[in-house]
Amino acid sequence: HSHVHGRSRLHHKRNPSKMSMQSCSSTTRAIHVGIKPQAVLRQRTVAPALRAKGMRRSTVRVSAAIAMPAPSDPSTSTEMWGPNAPEHVAEWRRNLDLKAFGSEMRALERELRANQGEDDVNHLLGVLRWSTVLYVSGLALAPFCNIMAGNPIAAVLISTGIFARWTMVGHHVSHGGYNSQQNGKRFHRSTFAKGPVHRVLDWLDWMLPEAWDVEHNNLHHYKLGETNGDPDLVERNVEIIRQQPTPTFFKYMQVYALMATWKWYYYMPNTLKEMFTFQIERDSARAEPGSEIMKNPFEAKNGEPGTVLFCMKALFSGNAKPLAAMVKCAAPFFLFHFVAVPLPFFLIGGQTMGLVVLANMVAAEIFTNLHSFLAIATNHCGNDVYRFDTEVKPKSDEFYLRAIIGSVNYPTAGILPKPEGKPAGIIGNMNDFVHGWLNYQIEHHMFPDLSMLSYQKAMPIVKEACERYGIPYVQQDMFTRLNKTTSIMVGKSDMLMWERGD
Repeated sequence: HSHVHGRSRLHHKRNPSKMSMQSCSSTTRAIHVGIKPQAVLRQRTVAPALRAKGMRRSTVRVSAAIAMPAPSDPSTSTEMWGPNAPEHVAEWRRNLDLKAFGSEMRALERELRANQGEDDVNHLLGVLRWSTVLYVSGLALAPFCNIMAGNPIAAVLISTGIFARWTMVGHHVSHGGYNSQQNGKRFHRSTFAKGPVHRVLDWLDWMLPEAWDVEHNNLHHYKLGETNGDPDLVERNVEIIRQQPTPTFFKYMQVYALMATWKWYYYMPNTLKEMFTFQIERDSARAEPGSEIMKNPFEAKNGEPGTVLFCMKALFSGNAKPLAAMVKCAAPFFLFHFVAVPLPFFLIGGQTMGLVVLANMVAAEIFTNLHSFLAIATNHCGNDVYRFDTEVKPKSDEFYLRAIIGSVNYPTAGILPKPEGKPAGIIGNMNDFVHGWLNYQIEHHMFPDLSMLSYQKAMPIVKEACERYGIPYVQQDMFTRLNKTTSIMVGKSDMLMWERGD
C-alpha cells in the first residue's frame, strides 16, 4: 500500500532557513486554547528565572488565547525543495512545485469547510451512540463473561466504547471540527468536556481535556515531528530505551509494557506538563515586573517527557507536586472505572461477581491502551516518516507538505465498496470506526479542525494530488506500522530527517 518516491538517506545538513522561520513560533503555542478570531499576538522573552529552571521553550508564545488565522499563502523557504534545492536533496523534493500544491490544498480546505453541515453533526451523534451502546453492552455482559476464564467479549466491548469516545468524539470535537455547526451547543470545543461536570458527561478519561487541548491540539498538530516542539515525537521520547546497553529483547519488553499502559503512564502526565508550561508562559507575559509567577510542578530538563517515572523521580527528589497533580487528574476516571462501576456488582452478586466485573474493567483498560497505541503512535513513526529540526508556519505550503510526509494513513473507506457518489459505505464506515477515524492521519494533520466526514471526502483528493506532484503518501495497515514503530523505539532503525535532505 505504500507510495514512497525516492527517499534517500544522506548526511545531515542543517537548514539555513531555520532562523527565517523563527517568527512563526509565536503563532503556534496556544493556537486553539480558547477562540477569539481577531486576538492579537505578543511575543516576549521568559523571565531568566524560568529559563534557569530548564524549561524547554525559551520564549513566551502568546499573552492571549488565539484562533488559527484564515489559511493564507506564506512562504518559508524554497531552498530544501524545487529546482534550486541542493543536489543532495532527494529527487522528489527537487522536482516538487510546492507552491502549486499548497494552492490546491488551500482551496480544498476551503471547499471542505464550506460544505460541512448537519450531516456531519448527525454522523458524530451516530458515532457517540455506538460508543455508548458498546460500553453499556459490555457492562451488561461483564458479570457473565469471565475474562479470567478466557472470555474477553465484555472487556472488548467496554474497551472499544472507551476508545471510540476518545479517538472519535473527544478528539475531533476538541479540535473544533464541529464548531460552525455547534456554536453555543454541546459539541463546540469551547465548552465540550470543560469543567468537572462536562468532563464526566462528555469525555471522561485519564487525560484532563484542558491539558489535552494544549499538548495535542496545539503543540503536536502545529509542531508535528519537530525535535524541539512536538511533545509526542516518539523517536526522541524513547531515547532512554534506544540508547540502553541492554539486549534487544529486553527493549522490546519495555515497549510492549508501554503500549499496555501508555494512556495513564505517558499521556496523562505529559499533557499536564505541557498545560502547566503554557500557563506559566502566558502568566509571565501578562505579569508586571517583579510579580510572582506560579512555579511549574513539572520542571523538566532537556525536553524530558512527563511520565509516571518522571513523577516518581521527582517524588524521591523531594518534589511531590507532579505526582499530586497527576493523582488529582486521574482520580475521576479511576474512581468511576474501577470503583463506581464494579461496586454495584459486588453488592448485588457478592464477591465472585464483583471480582469478575473488576477483572473485566482492568482488562478493558489494557485493551484500550493497546488499541489506541496501535491506532495513534504507529502512524507518526517509522523509517519512512520524516522528523524536523526546524519550525514551519501554520497553513503555509510547507505545513501541508509536512503533514503528509510526517504522518501515515491506514486503509480507509475510499478503498472499500461504497455507493455511487458517497465517500463510504457500511463496510468502509466500520473500517474507519475500528481505526478510530485515525486512519486519515495525513488529512487530519493537514486540516486539523474539520469533521470526520470531511476527512473521508478529502483523502482520495489529497492522495491523487500527491501522486501527481510526486509527494510520498504512505498508506499501510496497522500491524506493518507497528513493526516499523517498534523498530524505531528499540533503536534498530531511524526516522527520516527533513534538514538532512532525505
